[in-house]
Amino acid sequence: MRKKKGQTPKYFENDKYEHFLGIESTEIVYNNRYNDDYYRYEPTSYSGLICAFDEMEDVLSKYDRLVDFGCGKGRVLFYVNQRFQCEVCGIEVDEKLYEQALDNRAYFNTRFRGSSEKIEIINGKAEEYEIRPEDSVFYFFNPFEINIFEKVIDNLIRSVEKHPRRVFVMMYYPKEEYRLHMKKKHFKFYRLAKLPAYDMDWDEKVVIYEYGLF
Repeated sequence: MRKKKGQTPKYFENDKYEHFLGIESTEIVYNNRYNDDYYRYEPTSYSGLICAFDEMEDVLSKYDRLVDFGCGKGRVLFYVNQRFQCEVCGIEVDEKLYEQALDNRAYFNTRFRGSSEKIEIINGKAEEYEIRPEDSVFYFFNPFEINIFEKVIDNLIRSVEKHPRRVFVMMYYPKEEYRLHMKKKHFKFYRLAKLPAYDMDWDEKVVIYEYGLF
């Protein structure tokens, strides 16, 4: 049975949640120190995270592992770990952002003792990450161009073929070309998470797909 939604306020001021988690992830980083295929760092709002992961209450548990491609300073990792007590892994190509994510993990661990054992942060290219059999939920906030996204999805498909399981892909503000690619690769629409401003802008959503053993 799904848990009732709304147990956490939909609107939560970023600075209050940052203080609660003991991290700093608010500043947008406009300059890209890697290449044009990777986009700027912009953190997901906490109100958006709450809405998105309310829709994953019946999916995520402490036995799952979430991978955030383009994790930046790690906001999604720390939010999900604290909420679901599950393992999380962030992939970040920008070395400076990676170092800031490591700093955040250290501060987060002082507030939530023992949490760092479940939080892995990797400095590298998303398309070169070797997807593990225990990886079950994959999060994207438009971190890179479609050519890289296609490679990551191909890696995910190969992983599921080698280690059959049910996996979920969460796409925050998904572009049309990304959605078309998911359809082409036979990912099944699972659920739509409407973000706080959805009634004013239909792009304010997280589209969730499933693949593998239904």
